[in-house]
Amino acid sequence: MSVIDCQGMGLPVIAPRLGWLAEHVDPELLFDTDTEAVALAGRLATDTEFYAVHAKRAHASTAGFTPALVAARYLEAIS
Repeated sequence: MSVIDCQGMGLPVIAPRLGWLAEHVDPELLFDTDTEAVALAGRLATDTEFYAVHAKRAHASTAGFTPALVAARYLEAIS
């Protein structure tokens, strides 16, 4: 399942700070080390408020990826 699909379902995604995923993931959920990744995953699993905030942000971040909007952008780009 893609990052966009997960976020569209309201699932927070963590990702390395470097690389293409960093463009699509909330900056508060980016990590530099394995230790930071484990800490973020643990916080999402145990801190319900932190999870809820990032679940809403994840879902909201995909608002521009509805099929109709993506199709319209594609048609605009090729015309």
